[in-house]
Amino acid sequence: MEPFCALSTPAGVSGIAVIRASGEGVSLKAGKAVKILRTTGERTDAALSSLGGYESCYARFIDPENNKTIDDVVITVFKAPHSYTGEDMIEISCHGGQAVRQEILRVLYSLGIRPAAPGEFTKTAFINGKMDLTEAEAVMNVISADSSRALDASNTQLMGKLKTRITEAEDRLYDALSAIEMMIEFPEHDDTPENTKRIEDLICGVKKSFESLERSFGRGRLLTERMKIAILGLPNSGKSTLLNFLAGFDRAIVTDVPGTTRDTLEFNTEIEGIPVTFVDTAGIRQTDDRIEAMGVKLAISAASEADLVLYLIAPESPLQNVRDTVSELDASKVCVLFSKSDEGQNPLKGQIETELAVQGVTGFASVSVKEETNTELIGAFVKDAYEKAGGINASDITVLSSRHADLLRSACGKLDEALGILRDGLGVDVCSQVIRSALDDSGQITGRVVSDELVENIFSRFCIGK
Repeated sequence: MEPFCALSTPAGVSGIAVIRASGEGVSLKAGKAVKILRTTGERTDAALSSLGGYESCYARFIDPENNKTIDDVVITVFKAPHSYTGEDMIEISCHGGQAVRQEILRVLYSLGIRPAAPGEFTKTAFINGKMDLTEAEAVMNVISADSSRALDASNTQLMGKLKTRITEAEDRLYDALSAIEMMIEFPEHDDTPENTKRIEDLICGVKKSFESLERSFGRGRLLTERMKIAILGLPNSGKSTLLNFLAGFDRAIVTDVPGTTRDTLEFNTEIEGIPVTFVDTAGIRQTDDRIEAMGVKLAISAASEADLVLYLIAPESPLQNVRDTVSELDASKVCVLFSKSDEGQNPLKGQIETELAVQGVTGFASVSVKEETNTELIGAFVKDAYEKAGGINASDITVLSSRHADLLRSACGKLDEALGILRDGLGVDVCSQVIRSALDDSGQITGRVVSDELVENIFSRFCIGK
């Protein structure tokens, strides 16, 4: 394949930058701009193309047009097929200034090494069989992971665990297809209740596995899109104070004047290894102030869209306001924080807990940001909401892609259909066709069944240089 290259480290000034190039003859072409000063074997004046795989050299990168030095660099050589892409590759570690990077890339372009397309290195690795599609997509998830749980889930997929789970399930479906083929070819011997039951068991087992993986996307979505947590309550219930405490700095203005917060304020952070976005909202109350009323409307909207709502109830908060607001929300996503507990408890605390529990609220805690009392329970509420998002008995593997979840859901629907056909005696040949259609769905996850259009669409979302 025609050699291509790109900057693989972020733009901006840095100590070093890495420029990567891959393709047939890449060392020969790039070698025209490389004067080797020292290799791992202490050789000098060697040709770059003569170096073996996994060998590095200290070199001077020059412009062959005028022999002008651009930078002193370290070049690492990888030989096909033992490289990331499966092709010959080099990586040039240079100083991280903008001019240095641009000049090295300009020279590589002039030597016939074209600019890489987005995701072309990983796409080439997929095409050359270095990784399947789940692993290739996981590369971008690893790069974009902004929490420890997101990184763990991405690495699990990158190590091939999702591929292994899908492949094992497919093997069971192929066993079912083999049994069906025997029944079609030798009905006098193989069309028995025992064989039919075995086929049903195989299909049911795969369906259960796929359903567990699909449910795990509830957690995966929170890792890739961030868990949205709305902070709700009456004016002066401590919402902005709580946001500032969680942020570790004064993100929101805090005053004794009711209605200070009129718009939503957001802050991104990590809680219990989960990426979250906290949303501070306007105080919930009836008001004739048109601007403040718009803020109240935005607050209810933010809470309705949130994955978790922290409803703050100050010592003086009335029950009616709390009851009315929670009735507009999914109560199962609401956790109540009796705020400012250092100033005393709400006298209606017991009644509030009883009535809101009936509405479906399950989380309650008394907290004081001022004294940092029970603030750690917020992390427990976040973790609990995250775990619930995966459903009961969700897979130990977390599906991070909506594409994967949609295909798993589609495959489960087809396996349900296959079971119905089998149980209704509508013909094992028809059942076989539906199972094959389910296999097409799972094959699109791993890349076993994939169109050029899908491949282009997936890798076009990658960054250039990966």
